[in-house]
Amino acid sequence: MDRNAPISIAAAVLVSVIGVFALMTQPLVVGVLVDKLDFTLQQATLVIVAEVAGGALASIAAIFWIGRINWRTAVAGAVVVVIVGNAISVFQTDATVLTVLRFLTGFFGQGTAFALGLAMIGGTKQVDRNFAFVIAAQVGFGVLAFISLRPIVDAVGGIGGIYVPLAVLAAVTLLLLKHMPEAAAAREGFAAGEAGAPRALPIFGLIVMVIWCSGLGAVWNFMERIGVAGGLESTSALQALALSSFVAILGALAASAMAGKVGRILPVSVALLMQIVMIWLLQGQMAWAEFAIKASIFQIFWNMTGPFIMGAIASSDTSGKLSVLIPASQTSGFFIGPTIAGAFMASDSLAPATFVGMACCAIALVIFVPLAMRLKAAGR
Repeated sequence: MDRNAPISIAAAVLVSVIGVFALMTQPLVVGVLVDKLDFTLQQATLVIVAEVAGGALASIAAIFWIGRINWRTAVAGAVVVVIVGNAISVFQTDATVLTVLRFLTGFFGQGTAFALGLAMIGGTKQVDRNFAFVIAAQVGFGVLAFISLRPIVDAVGGIGGIYVPLAVLAAVTLLLLKHMPEAAAAREGFAAGEAGAPRALPIFGLIVMVIWCSGLGAVWNFMERIGVAGGLESTSALQALALSSFVAILGALAASAMAGKVGRILPVSVALLMQIVMIWLLQGQMAWAEFAIKASIFQIFWNMTGPFIMGAIASSDTSGKLSVLIPASQTSGFFIGPTIAGAFMASDSLAPATFVGMACCAIALVIFVPLAMRLKAAGR
């Protein structure tokens, strides 16, 4: 089986989409739990954070089994867990029970799928480009979720409108199992005299990913609430986010077009600086169009950043073992950011989310530039 064949890449991309169910639906789920189950903002945030945290821990655990278990079997098991976990979640109304259940679904289902999907992509030849396709697909999923899931929730009157459709989408991946690789690909090493590079460079890349995603998570988790605080209805805010996510696919496509042509330093630097600016501007009263435009610009540059950071990690990891932690670094960030921001929130003020988001983007930029320079010098 050719892991670089379009159908194999498509299968890996779809598995990766399962891995971001919690990440891409954060604003939607938080709003639905508050509105439909009368959870407090803190309770709703804990539910989604627990799910994201479960995915992060699963990705970390994957480093111990990723080279020992048949990947197709592991994907099948993860998908079954997602289906069953979502089905049971439909009938839950207690915040504590739902939090535990979503953690288990994230750990045994989504996190495992995420690790496998990105490990498959990390073993392909055009890694930056293929990671851009992953992000474009994940964002496309986010668009469909924002457009379709809230109306379904309102129609059925419960959280089944979220979890049943996600279970069905996960089941589709079972049709593509035969096109997935069963194990990791062999990787080439660095040149002689660079013995420290294989371990140090991907580790620094993972650190960048954790910090950057902490900033994203702090903002993204509360985006729907930011819109509501700006004067919009919940449904209108989600529609604006759906539009912004659709437009933001351009960021991932731009990254795929630039991959291998302009290096990584320039696009990542511009993208992170623009994210800082847009986070600052996403405050106060906003008309629907203003909120949609600001969210769109923010997400465009968000989606432009990811493929280059992920590509830097995967291309510097000659062992293939550290790049499997890309999902863990992402999901850890989306757990850490909302947790820190939520801890400082008082009277439902969303200002802490803004400051955490801006600070994390700035720190990530400071660390990434020397990392990218080292990779460029090594011809990677």
